[in-house]
Amino acid sequence: MNLGFYWRRGLPGSMADVVLLWRNAYRPMGAAFYLPIYDTFGMNPLPYRVAVMAILAANIFLSWRIARLVTKSMAAATLTAVLVTAHASMLSIYYNTSMIYDVLAFFFTALMLWIYVRGRERGTLTWMESLAVILIYLAAINSKEIAVVGAAWVISHELLFQRPWKWGVPTALAVIGTAFTAARALGPNSLSKQAGYQLEITAHRFFVNARLYVNDLFYSSYFSTSRRVWMAWALTVIFCLVVRKRELWWTWFAMSTAMLPVIFTVQPRGGGSLYLPLLAMALWMATASTVLFAKWPARQWAAAALAGLLMVPGTLHYWNERAEWLLRDQQLTWTVLTQIRDLPSRPPPGSRVLIVQNPFPDWDTYFMATLLWNDHTLDVKLGNHLDTPEDPARFDWVLTFEGDRLKVLKGP
Repeated sequence: MNLGFYWRRGLPGSMADVVLLWRNAYRPMGAAFYLPIYDTFGMNPLPYRVAVMAILAANIFLSWRIARLVTKSMAAATLTAVLVTAHASMLSIYYNTSMIYDVLAFFFTALMLWIYVRGRERGTLTWMESLAVILIYLAAINSKEIAVVGAAWVISHELLFQRPWKWGVPTALAVIGTAFTAARALGPNSLSKQAGYQLEITAHRFFVNARLYVNDLFYSSYFSTSRRVWMAWALTVIFCLVVRKRELWWTWFAMSTAMLPVIFTVQPRGGGSLYLPLLAMALWMATASTVLFAKWPARQWAAAALAGLLMVPGTLHYWNERAEWLLRDQQLTWTVLTQIRDLPSRPPPGSRVLIVQNPFPDWDTYFMATLLWNDHTLDVKLGNHLDTPEDPARFDWVLTFEGDRLKVLKGP
């Protein structure tokens, strides 16, 4: 579906959507990932997975670099990288190409933070670095809406770490983020009007989702009540007040705000949707684990190792438990796709194609067929998605599925 949308829209139109925020286009940076690979490799899934893994590797590196800049600790940076490397609650980012939006949102947000923090540590951003930060932020929020919090992370870093303050870039990010949020929440065809993203801005919804998300991130069932969420948050505030370290406050702020874009959705957005909040959680855990041992590097490494080991059992247990189910769930897609791909010929340009029965209740088979044949002139219909019945004799090709097996009724 995602690839099919960009295939129709085209890369130039999608890239224009990145800066024309009022269009409310659906995550146009996805086109920059999908279309070049599709134009080169078609529907072969391997290049898509290689590209995703390469971006995941870049995300690990960027996480390490951000933590190193902020904490000045090699142990904290290493723990941050370890924590974002593998997390079983968001297994889908490692197996499903459709999760590319979360992967790209993480990548562009982390890249923006790295460039900004590195530049401000040096003194002042050059005009090229300033422009890069703004354009990368646009790429992040147009990858997935959750990245809008990146502007707040830049602003908080400026407030906590920099003297004198320089507000040019943070102000630009704040304006872009506000305009983007307003368009997504209030504009025409806004995402918040879609069933999966409808908002309920109440304390009840906040705590229902917060409990779910925090449990997801920490492999926990402890946060079963709102009171426990409040207590955990209060303890982190007290810790920050006692320690009085800027890096601890900054990572606390990132962790406290990371889930705000998805905290009020009626349909919870857990799992892979928490990939960017995972970065904030990793930065906080790494900083909190090592900040008390700044003068003792060996103790920093010991504390980081202990904190990392606490996450290992949950990662191994849930990964093994969930991966098998996830792979089984994809088998039908692969079966249908390969059968359409292996037909001895494809419909000529301008053909009308009817697929009478197919194994999916939704539009999966339609998208697979149109993308495999890669011809905008074809008119492909699914029998279970016709507004009114149509005579198969009026079609040039007629296909059907008996169970999950493809059968040609009329065609080559």
